[in-house]
Amino acid sequence: MSLAAALVQHYDDLVNHLRRRFGDHGFAREVVHDVCVRILAEPPREAVHTPQAFLRRLSVDLAIDRHRVEAGRRAWVEIMADVPDAESPWASPEAQYVYQQTLTTLIYTIEQLPPRCRDVFILHQLHDIPQAEIAERLGISRNMVAQHMMRAMRSVRPVLQANLA
Repeated sequence: MSLAAALVQHYDDLVNHLRRRFGDHGFAREVVHDVCVRILAEPPREAVHTPQAFLRRLSVDLAIDRHRVEAGRRAWVEIMADVPDAESPWASPEAQYVYQQTLTTLIYTIEQLPPRCRDVFILHQLHDIPQAEIAERLGISRNMVAQHMMRAMRSVRPVLQANLA
């Protein structure tokens, strides 16, 4: 049985499995659709002997990746929500000055990160590239991408919190 046929046959089971694990039916459906796209775009190079198990593992892995990306994005949005908009006509000169100082310090902090750490941070936070794709692009493990992101966020977060307090 082909993976595409197995996906069609076990679609509801995969969605229910992800819904039970992650608690959101819409999220589960999106992940299973991502699995379908991935299988069609990049079929496995080796034969898959247990399609249902393979699809479950792939769907859980993609769900975890997606959940991490969304959690990181939410954290970033929460931090950035406190940054005043310097272009706003309602922003006071003091707020604009603080914004410019924060931006300058933030850019300096990012530039001071080790090169690989800086690349991971920029690809993920500014270009919105998922960590799994970054790992592929840079030829490093997903775990290393996560470690680089944690290091970068440990450097960036204090700059934002200190300048926005």
